[in-house]
Amino acid sequence: MSNTWGGEPPKLTLDGVFDSVMLKKIEWIQGCHGLPASGVIEDRTWQVLYHPALDCYNPYPA
Repeated sequence: MSNTWGGEPPKLTLDGVFDSVMLKKIEWIQGCHGLPASGVIEDRTWQVLYHPALDCYNPYPA
């Protein structure tokens, strides 16, 4: 689902593994929406994955 999310982060390989790269991207998406950057995908995170903000002003971590 995070690959359909707009913004500058790179697309992730669809391998079914929740690794450190996926965790970093989820935390970034959460931060863009004012959510705690926990990496835990709970109800509010699912909502923003399906209905993302148009822009994110947080730079994607290198």
